[in-house]
Amino acid sequence: MRIGAHCSSAGGPHTAFARAREIGAEALQVFISAPQQWKPPALTPEQVELFRAARAEADIPVFLHGVYLVNLASDDTTLANRSAGSLKQYLRWGAELGTVGTIFHAGSHKGVGFDQVLEQVCRLMREALEFAANDQLLILENNAGQGNCLPRTFAELGAIIRGLDNDPRVRVCLDTCHAFAMGYDIATKEGCAIAMEEFGREVGFDRLAAVHANDSKMPLGGTRDRHENIGDGHIGLDGFRVIMSHPAFRDVPFLLEVPGIEGGGPDAENVARLKRIRDEVGVPPG
Repeated sequence: MRIGAHCSSAGGPHTAFARAREIGAEALQVFISAPQQWKPPALTPEQVELFRAARAEADIPVFLHGVYLVNLASDDTTLANRSAGSLKQYLRWGAELGTVGTIFHAGSHKGVGFDQVLEQVCRLMREALEFAANDQLLILENNAGQGNCLPRTFAELGAIIRGLDNDPRVRVCLDTCHAFAMGYDIATKEGCAIAMEEFGREVGFDRLAAVHANDSKMPLGGTRDRHENIGDGHIGLDGFRVIMSHPAFRDVPFLLEVPGIEGGGPDAENVARLKRIRDEVGVPPG
C-alpha cells in the first residue's frame, strides 16, 4: 500500500514530483490542465520529456485527474461531447507521459435519474477509450450524493462497468469521504465489511485502481463532498485503521486530497498520519 497525494503542477507537470518527494508521497495525482477550464492540455515535447524523466527517477505510480467540468450525463449535446473530448485528450496525454490513467467525475443527471443517462454515459466513455486505443485506464470516482451526481453507489459503478461490456481498462477510484457521505459506514469494522462486500459483488476488487483518502467534514450519510484532514473528521483515525486493515485495500495506492494542516493541500503531516496507521495495522508499504 503506497501513501500518495495530489500535488500542484504549477511551473509544469514535472514539478509535482519534487512536491511529492518533499511531503513523503509514494504515489502522485496531478492535473495537466486547469481543472475548471475546458482548455485542453498543451504540453511541449520538452515538458513531456521532463515529466517522463522525473517519473522514472521517482519510480512511483502517477494518476491524472480529469477536469471538474466533465458531465457525460448532460442533456446538452455540446457539453456531453466536450466532456468526452476532454477525457480523450487526457487518455492520449497520459500515454505520452506514462501515467496509470485518468480519474474523473462522470457528472450529474440533473434529476432525470441514473437509468435515463446510463446508456449515454457508457457510449461516451466507450468513445474515449476507442479514441485513445492505448493502455491508459479510465477510472470512475464514486460520488458523495449531492446535486444528482453519479455514480453514487457501488451498484451504479457496477452498472456502468457492465454497460461497457466489462472493458478491462475501466476501473474505479474509491473516495473515502464520498463513500462515507453516501452512507457507507466504512469507519466501523462491521460497516466496512458490509460496504466492501457490496463493492466486491457489484464492482469487483480487481477494478479498484486507487483510493482517494479523505476524512469527511460531514457525518455519515451527509451527502456532501467536504474533505477533512486525516483524523480530524467524522471518519477519524480509528476509521482509517478499519479501512486500511481491509484486505481489499492492501495493494492499492492511497491518494490524499485533504485541505492540509495549513490549508495548502496535502502535506507531510497527513502523509505521515496514514503511514503511521499503515504501520500500526501491519500493511507493507508496497
